[in-house]
Amino acid sequence: MTADVAEDGAGLLHAAVLCGDPDELAHRLDPRIRGTLDTGGAVRIVLGRRGVRAVRDVLGDAGDRVDFPVPAEVAATPPAHRLAGLDGEDRSLLVGRVCADDPGPDGEVGEEAITLLLADAPATVLCVYDPDDPDEHARALRTHPWLLTDDGLHRNPDFRPPSSTSPVPVGLLGSSVATLPVPDGAALSTLRERVAAVAREAGLDPERTEAIVLAAHEAMLLASGADLRSDLLPGEHVLDVRITPAALVTECRGTPPSGTSSVPLVPGDDPRFAHLRRFCDHATAHADRDGRLVRVLTGTP
Repeated sequence: MTADVAEDGAGLLHAAVLCGDPDELAHRLDPRIRGTLDTGGAVRIVLGRRGVRAVRDVLGDAGDRVDFPVPAEVAATPPAHRLAGLDGEDRSLLVGRVCADDPGPDGEVGEEAITLLLADAPATVLCVYDPDDPDEHARALRTHPWLLTDDGLHRNPDFRPPSSTSPVPVGLLGSSVATLPVPDGAALSTLRERVAAVAREAGLDPERTEAIVLAAHEAMLLASGADLRSDLLPGEHVLDVRITPAALVTECRGTPPSGTSSVPLVPGDDPRFAHLRRFCDHATAHADRDGRLVRVLTGTP
């Protein structure tokens, strides 16, 4: 696949930029930033003062159309929500060193969170790493499907895709505000009431709240293994609702009773997964021998 094909698609383009010099970085980013602005996309640059100054110098007046948030504030945001406000119809751009500046395991997990949870977002995420730092260099190559070099985007042969059966730790998705057992179909009404209450407390409008409730309902059905025409399959299912200033996440864990026959969980072309995504911004689904996990993320602008 060529870089042009990747950027013309609807999904996420997640690339590492191996560059330690701010001026060189600014010139490498210049065409990406201008191209995004010219097509109506939003641009967010999360760099230190030297990096921001270099980018502003290269962009000139175009820099007035770019958002330059404080890196510390972005670092405090769960990785799954760092594109909040950038997921419109036009492809947007996020550039930063947030994950690179976290030397612990959370930095690598953060990159995996972006790859897994934002796979369908119409955005380009460029993560800046220092090629002279062996640890940063190695992490950049492990965690990014693409590399942005002086001569453009290239597939990264050293990329290690995150396992679809080892989803991002839930702690990176915000604070839990509600948990609820959902053992059977009769409990779905309580699920809807609980999710609606959380959405209202978050200040969401009625239309957005209704969509979040429907998404949680459908996610729990999907987690239970139900098809599009059946009710929730009984089992030890649990709803977990998490919230940050940027998004509300509903996580549904499904464990159908042994011996229960259910439709296999295969995202992608699965009509149940496509139906779920009608009601939310992003959704992921995983299955392993312990059961099913369906996560739904909806922004709270």
